[in-house]
Amino acid sequence: MSARRGFTLIELLVVIAIIGSLVAILMPALAGARARTRLTVCATNLRELGIGLSSYMRDSGDIFPYVSYMPSISSAPLVNVVDPIYLADVLKNHVGNEKTFKCPDDMGHLQRDDPNNGKSYFESERSSYEYRTPMLGGRTMKDVVKRIHDSRGDGNLFQESTIWIMRDYDNFHGPAGTTGSRRYVYYDGHVTDFENM
Repeated sequence: MSARRGFTLIELLVVIAIIGSLVAILMPALAGARARTRLTVCATNLRELGIGLSSYMRDSGDIFPYVSYMPSISSAPLVNVVDPIYLADVLKNHVGNEKTFKCPDDMGHLQRDDPNNGKSYFESERSSYEYRTPMLGGRTMKDVVKRIHDSRGDGNLFQESTIWIMRDYDNFHGPAGTTGSRRYVYYDGHVTDFENM
């Protein structure tokens, strides 16, 4: 009967080195997969908010709501309004979950002016997503299209699907100018990484 032989120190070190190499190879792939997952969650949230906004409009005679642009600071662009109006409050009966208003990459890591420095947009505005109040608030889509058409004055017609209605408040997903740094949802519900109109 032969004696059982254990691993030598060199064999153990070789196994540890191989495992370390495999982990080093897999980590960037896992980080990339997590980033893609966050982009997908953001796109899903924007799509759901677009659906919630459509539901709101069906109940309001196809008129877009008024909300404050940056409610944590002021009620602007609304005038003669004491308390700011939050997008989350306007759409709460039309969106199933409060988490829909939070982009997973809105973590408070971006430089912001006081009093919101160090806070995520979700913390201060109760939404990671900016609603296009100045263009849309109190109007129907037909009014918005006519207003844009008249202001352009070039005679070219364009589609409602080229008008974005909400987007990330900031470049949450990467440096400005890079693909996917900011997500947009358009009137027809599609989500993209760039601004058309």
